Amino acid sequence: MSFSQGWDTGFRVILIYVGVVFVWLGLIEPYFASQSMSVILMNIVALAVSAAFVVRARGRFIAERLAAEAEVAALMQEDV
Repeated sequence: MSFSQGWDTGFRVILIYVGVVFVWLGLIEPYFASQSMSVILMNIVALAVSAAFVVRARGRFIAERLAAEAEVAALMQEDV
């Protein structure tokens, strides 16, 4: 993963976390009797969604790099 890809992924993770917090506080938290339990579960859910995004993004970046390397190798074969 390049620096720019890591930077972009990190920024999106922050946006995902903030989005989960807003959705949780607005729609889900009223159903909990304990606010502390709600906050703990909210953080677990936000962490899980963010981690899943990072894993998916890393896989996508690796696939893009492999495709680019294959394209360069094919172009190099044409020149020889």
